[in-house]
Amino acid sequence: MPKAVGIDLGTTNSVVSVLEGGEPTVIPNAEGGRTTPSVVGFTKSGEVLVGEVAKRQAITNPERTIRSVKRHVGTSWTVDIDGKAYTPQEISARILQKLKRDAEAFLGDTVTQAVITVPAYFDDSQRTATKEAGQIAGLEVLRIINEPTAAALAYGLDREGADETVLVFD
Repeated sequence: MPKAVGIDLGTTNSVVSVLEGGEPTVIPNAEGGRTTPSVVGFTKSGEVLVGEVAKRQAITNPERTIRSVKRHVGTSWTVDIDGKAYTPQEISARILQKLKRDAEAFLGDTVTQAVITVPAYFDDSQRTATKEAGQIAGLEVLRIINEPTAAALAYGLDREGADETVLVFD
């Protein structure tokens, strides 16, 4: 049965995880890392690179490498590559597609659903754009959750019946 994954679509790095046996597990990427650089690069031959390989080629191909796209999510910003204007959602979708592929390889199953965390300061247009990026990547976005809310939920996962007040710093 396909599982839903949790994704932290970060400005600098992104992470994908899954609940296994009631415990959250960070899914390693194809390169063996626990985080994937939130970098997308386009080679001159038309290949799209995501993550560590995109980050490495940024030195020799900076004008065709996009970093920190999350800062533009929910705006009209675009980047032109070979005459095509890419929106922040389309670039973010490339990162999400890589995370999805890595999760599928790890789980040995199709991943179709995700919960994505966003900063607490994200407004409605930024949340909507993040959801669109997930849809472009082939994911049904079950929820967009504030990062501090996700931290509080994670803290309470194994605390059945505990009535506590917790302060989360983000």
